[in-house]
Parts: sequence; C-alpha cells; structure tokens
Amino acid sequence: MGILLGLLHLIVEGHYKEYYTNLKNNRFFVAALIFYVLHVIGMLWSEDFVYGLNDLKSKATLVAVPLIIIARPLVLRKSYKFLIGLFILTVLIISIINYVVYHFYGDEFNFTDARDMSLFNSHIRYAIMVIFSIPLLYDLSLDNKRLRLVFLLISLWLLFYTFSSQVLTGIICFVAMILAVIIYPLLSHRKFLSLTFLLASGLLVCSLVYVGLKSNMTSERLPIVNVPGVEEAWEKRSKIDYDGKDRRNQDIKYTLARFLLSKKYPNNAAGIDSLSIQEVLAIEKGMAHYTEMKGGILGRIEGLRYQLSHRSDPNGHSLLQRFEAWKVGFSIFKKAPILGIGTGDLKRAFAKEYKALKTKLSKKNQIRAHNTFLTSAITFGVLGLLIFLYLVFISGRIQVQNYNLSGFIFWTLMIVSFLFEDTLETQTGITMFAFFMALFSLPIPRPTMD
Repeated sequence: MGILLGLLHLIVEGHYKEYYTNLKNNRFFVAALIFYVLHVIGMLWSEDFVYGLNDLKSKATLVAVPLIIIARPLVLRKSYKFLIGLFILTVLIISIINYVVYHFYGDEFNFTDARDMSLFNSHIRYAIMVIFSIPLLYDLSLDNKRLRLVFLLISLWLLFYTFSSQVLTGIICFVAMILAVIIYPLLSHRKFLSLTFLLASGLLVCSLVYVGLKSNMTSERLPIVNVPGVEEAWEKRSKIDYDGKDRRNQDIKYTLARFLLSKKYPNNAAGIDSLSIQEVLAIEKGMAHYTEMKGGILGRIEGLRYQLSHRSDPNGHSLLQRFEAWKVGFSIFKKAPILGIGTGDLKRAFAKEYKALKTKLSKKNQIRAHNTFLTSAITFGVLGLLIFLYLVFISGRIQVQNYNLSGFIFWTLMIVSFLFEDTLETQTGITMFAFFMALFSLPIPRPTMD
C-alpha cells in the first residue's frame, strides 16, 4: 500500500519531466533498473513461469521504491530526520516487545532458542535493522546536543539486544559496522595502501577466529546412549520420552548425553539426578552444551563449535545447512555458467540438485543458496553476476563520493548480508535495500545544530 500510494502521489503531482531528469541522473536507479530488466529477460529461458512471475512481482520493489524516493528527492533536513527517526522508533519498540515476550512469556510461545526472539520478522533481517539504527542515532545526534544522552542509551540497549538475541548475522554486522567506520576515511582520502593492510589484517583475524572455533571441539563420534537406568531416570525428570525428540528435532537421548558430558556429570542415573530444573529445560530445548544456557555471544560461540565438530548431520544447524546449500548452489551454477537457469527455475533447480547429490538435509531444511552473489550467478550466469556486482559497486561508490558515512555503513551491512543470506529473495530484504540505498544515493541535507 505504501508503494502504491507513493506512485499515485507522483502521478497526481505530474511533474514528469522533472522526474525523468532526476531518475536518469541517478546512477543507483539506472543500475537497479538494469538488474530488474535482466530478471524480465531471464523469463525467456525459464520453465517455471508462475514462480518467475512471482519473482518479478517481488523484485519490482527494486525499481518502484527508488523511483518514488529519487523522482522527488528530499530537500529538507527535517524530512530526512523524520524518516530515520520513525524507523529507529519502530525498531526500538519492537526490540522491547521481543525481549519482554521472550524472557517473560517464553513458555507460552514455545521458544527453542534466543533467535526466536524476533516475533514479527526474520531474525536476520531484523538484526541488520537493529545494528543500522546505531549509526542513524549518531546521525540524529549531530542535530541536537540535548538528546545525545538519550540516543546513547538507546544505542547501548540495541547493542545489548543484539548480543542477547544470539543472531550471528547481527554480531557480524556489529563488527562490520566498526570496520566500515575505519575503512570509510581511508577510502575518502584514497589511502589505498593503508586500506590493503587493514583488509589483510581483517582476513588474518577471521582466520584466527575460525581456528579458535575449531579448537577444543568435542568428538565427531556420537556419545554412548541407552545406558541402563538412564531412560527411567530421565523420564522421571522430563515429560519428553527418552526415545523422543527435543525442540530442535534432535534425538533427545544424544542431546542429554552431550549435555552431561559438558557438565562432567556421569552418563547414568546419578548424573541425571544432578541436573537442575533449568538444565532439564535446556536439554528439552535442544541445548547440547551447558554454555548455551548463558545466552549472548558465549552461548552462540559454543553452538558454532558444536556444529563444526558434528558435521555428519547438518539438519537443525544453520551454519552446516548453509555449507550444504553453497555446495548444491555451486553444483547448479557449473551446469549453466553462461546464462544461468533463468528467473523462475531457482526453487525447482535446488530441489532437483539436492536429490541428485543425495543430501542428508530433510525436505524442510533444503534451503536455497543463502548467498546473494551465488544466487545471481545461478539465475543469470556470469553476465548476471557482473551486473549485480555493478549494482553493488555503484551503490558503495556513491556513498564515498557523497561523503555519507551512514550510507557507507548500510552498504557494508548489505555486503555482509549478501554473503550469508538471500537478501534479495525476501520482500523485507528487497524493500530494505531498495529504500535505504535509494535514500542514500541522494545528497542528504547536512545537519544544522539546534
């Protein structure tokens, strides 16, 4: 409705010559339009016409939202402040609702882990919004000294929410935001040698983090289960049968055995009797290591360690499912590297390739590429990937040329999301990218201190 009302406003106002000039001179809009036209052309070699039309409808947001924003660009600082202020207020209110419901009404909603905290949207897309609100708060603080303390407190709350929600993308985006703040002046002042050194250092740190995650991992071998007396002792403590499933759809007997091992309790009836009520509930939720109960970054790190050391079954593990999806995605790309499979055949191609490769993933866990660059290459081949890379490049270059730090940070967060998510395959992701990239493709009015 918002898009339709925006387009209707432009039609009624009727300054078409001015609209055309503004749109023609905006490099982001031209790049987004070319990328959308590629989707239309990609229908020519698509077999699933219905899915393709649905994709065209969703991707139309890539053109419609920028058209509304760029055709009649903002000229007043207060209009910009109102837009981002409304966005921040919405993110803040939702974060409070999510936190309260998760921590005080969790039993009623049957949550399995902290990532279920996002009630109204994908936890990944919402995590990006939460992190991006922080530089926007800084932007607003430039206009008003009196509210800086309030903005700082809101920023601290959003950071606390990010780490307590355990969304890995949110934590990565926080690191990316800091990195963007460091990189931005180097790009602006063309200090490419320093930038190269910084990026090399970043790769080294990432390598060390990966090595750290793989250290002290538990064995790949499954723990011993069906020990005499364990089943009877467990069913005295829990309503879930010993041969049943935990809330993450894992065999609870193995979750129990791993949890006991992490606590250094004996894998017998005495060990089960040593468990607290909270620990029994954690096992029922699918937590295989006691540190997952702590929440925050420590619990998430332990969860990643567990995934990396138990690769035999990727089901129920977000990182391992992505590894499997990337493998399948590359396999599809190699079969049609020039023109790709077409706009409408992505879902069908993944289903077929998962079956051909005899994946261990269950049907419900057979996700698509979860990498926007790979998705573009699969759908449109090398040519499509190059066009998408041009859209990404021009979006970032505009931020540097306009000296827009907030825009550059958002662009960096989008790059991160493109690496780990199919951001432009969801309506929320498409709208978020189209709206903010279009907004920041304009010369944003400078702050005037109150």
